[in-house]
Amino acid sequence: MTCVTTQKQKDGTGRKKGPGPLMSLLMLFSTPDAAAELFRAVRWINGLACPTCGKRNITKYCKYGYLQRYECKDCKKTFNDKTGTILHYKQVNLGEWVLAVWMYPSGPGNGISINCIAESMGRTYNTTYCMVRDMMKKLTSLPEKNPSGIGGTDEGYVRAGSRGIRLATNGEERTLPRCRGLPRRPGRGTFEKDSPMTTIYHQRATDDAPDITIFDVPRDRSKTLVEGVSERFERGSTIMTDEHIAYTSLEKVGYVHHTVNHSEGEYASGENNEIHTNNCECRIGLLKLWLRKHRGVSKWRLIYYVKSFQFTHNHRRFDIGGKFVVTMAALLDQYPGKQS
Repeated sequence: MTCVTTQKQKDGTGRKKGPGPLMSLLMLFSTPDAAAELFRAVRWINGLACPTCGKRNITKYCKYGYLQRYECKDCKKTFNDKTGTILHYKQVNLGEWVLAVWMYPSGPGNGISINCIAESMGRTYNTTYCMVRDMMKKLTSLPEKNPSGIGGTDEGYVRAGSRGIRLATNGEERTLPRCRGLPRRPGRGTFEKDSPMTTIYHQRATDDAPDITIFDVPRDRSKTLVEGVSERFERGSTIMTDEHIAYTSLEKVGYVHHTVNHSEGEYASGENNEIHTNNCECRIGLLKLWLRKHRGVSKWRLIYYVKSFQFTHNHRRFDIGGKFVVTMAALLDQYPGKQS
């Protein structure tokens, strides 16, 4: 990928503006040395350490290409900058990988499709998808901080079928999708009906901490919504929900429960209209908008897309550079802490 120079734009006062952060990032992606240096800086942000024994008695061994190889004087093992990461033993161009990180998990809030990333890198869709899939799996495995205090929960339904998955594989029971034109099955959506439920647990922001949003895609129908809340929220928290009958036993398990009755046109109540589920409904809408660009997602891999959006949304207050570095650190096992 080569850097393309553009003319500087003018602001309202007629003065010329600089190239901005986008051009700076393009210059980084176009220079293999710069991409490798950034990768190395984030990979060893906490200092050089042996991936095998964890000791820090490290010396440089040799250098091939844009990667540095090291030797541990304690265990006598050698390793390079990619050892122990999601790029271990993978022939991935660091510049293209850095570009994919910026465009997919740390890019605009509404995200960029995988097909657009493939066209930007000049790679096939399958090659780019495998790269992005590894990123999504890594973001899904990150530790999560359970919300507490005042929050809410709600559920939404996403249209997702068995796309990309052969039927009757891996010993799982799968049903054929319904033909177009047929009416929807009665009742709420389920995983079997190709309308999996997505639950959201949201902690409202306070003076000491920002808000936290956690998404789940439950596949076990034996687990109730109250059990899902119990696994996420700390006991004693104040939970806002709608009038769904499944939430009626929240007070019995140790929560302060407030409801709004949507069926009667009530969307906020309380002295200052503080009882509502608008935060949850807004984020479910943003999730659906974020998923729309993919033109259909397999329900068996929906959790990867949902968790990727969760990470992006919880770090939305970072500037473009900070969000980019935090995302790279999370993908390279250098995540500074739990999601907040």
